[in-house]
Amino acid sequence: MNSKSIKIAGAQGFYGDSPLAAIQIAKEKGADYLVIDSLAELTLSILQKDRLKDETLGYARDIESMAYTLFPIAFKNGLKIVTNSGGLNPEIAAKKVAALLEKQGIKGIKIAIITGDNLLPQLQEMQQSGLALENIDNGKPFSSSTFEITHANVYTGAHSIAEALDKGADLILAGRVADPCLTLGILIHHFKWRLTPSPSPLGEGSSDLSQNDLDRLASGIAVGHLLECGGQASGGNSYAEWPMDYSISNLGYPIAEVFEDGTAVFSKLESQGGKVSRNTIREQLIYEIHDPANYITPDVIVDFTGVKIEELSTNKVQFSGIKGKPRPEKLKLSIGQMEGYMSDQFFFFSWPYAYEKAIRFIETVKEIWATLPVKIERSEFSLVGINGIHGAAAPLPPKETLDEINEIGVRLAIKHNDLRTGKLCMQSVICLGLNGPPGLIGIPGWGKTDRIMLSLWPTLIPREWVKEKVEIIES
Repeated sequence: MNSKSIKIAGAQGFYGDSPLAAIQIAKEKGADYLVIDSLAELTLSILQKDRLKDETLGYARDIESMAYTLFPIAFKNGLKIVTNSGGLNPEIAAKKVAALLEKQGIKGIKIAIITGDNLLPQLQEMQQSGLALENIDNGKPFSSSTFEITHANVYTGAHSIAEALDKGADLILAGRVADPCLTLGILIHHFKWRLTPSPSPLGEGSSDLSQNDLDRLASGIAVGHLLECGGQASGGNSYAEWPMDYSISNLGYPIAEVFEDGTAVFSKLESQGGKVSRNTIREQLIYEIHDPANYITPDVIVDFTGVKIEELSTNKVQFSGIKGKPRPEKLKLSIGQMEGYMSDQFFFFSWPYAYEKAIRFIETVKEIWATLPVKIERSEFSLVGINGIHGAAAPLPPKETLDEINEIGVRLAIKHNDLRTGKLCMQSVICLGLNGPPGLIGIPGWGKTDRIMLSLWPTLIPREWVKEKVEIIES
């Protein structure tokens, strides 16, 4: 490993992403580290649903298959792996991975467990201490919520990632470490960057981080942000490179060679498809950042407005010019809530009069549901192919276009609190296959009833409530 630079690859962009690109990087020793980002607000809710069924779950379950496919190759070739796949249950995740590695005869692998993001046990104490836990979106105090609490996880930063690597970890299984902080932790460990203010030599307060310190941290976050979505930085999901003049069936995921000053050069394996260009890098850069001058993370606030993105050669792009600002005083806490259930079903109508038949069908469904002895909290009726994605924000095509549409799908969806409501509502309209407008197709299994609906209450909390812990186990 070159001490003056380090290579970090984005190995996964979401829970369930294909491991094939990461496996190839590991085989070719194309990086020193693989960063596997598994978590999002939605993912935490998915993992909570798993844990409601089985208390030993709650982690990203694809790490079980990776323990057979990706991890052995990576460890054999000297790559370390950093991931937040531990989700809501990093301790159990680590023990299961260790057992799977041992089953294959792979021993001596140090697995770091990072905990401390779970603040569910402290919620009541927080409120008793005077924290209102106001909702970031609407300003309401948490006391106004009437839903059952399912989980509460705070976004933590890079400190424990760096600590785990300092302790020799080969694999890190963390909880809700913020996505780009996985990468920043690697860089802090490798380059020994300053992350937090140092105590004042006079014993009063602390000495602030220099602008140079902040800029390096911000650059590390920016690199992590570019890597965290996997193939999006190397030509996947790209409007900027449309039409795609490269293979996407074997998309090579991005690899960042990062230097001590925070600059980086992005590339991919030559053996793989995809494309790393100024277009793909800048397109991913503005993804999910809200204010480009103030991208807020637990460790630093990032200013992207002065970024320099230069193409050095084919599939090689240099990245620099990021500026940093002091970290926020508070951390984001996402509180999960049980809101009820959702049930949906799909039907399709064929030409002629597909649109008119779909509208008549929806009207009839509403009439039937109005007669049932159940309470529907909310209902949605979407026309797949017309407004199935954007809803009311999508303007209807002209009538002459609607009259000539070959086929239209109708999605019925309801929110309800009573478990019997979903099944009864969907059963009550199946008869329209024979009794309703002609040309209807409905296939059992297209929709689902009684899916748990979890919502999130986003709020901010003082940092002193968070106590992270790093534990090392060995396979």
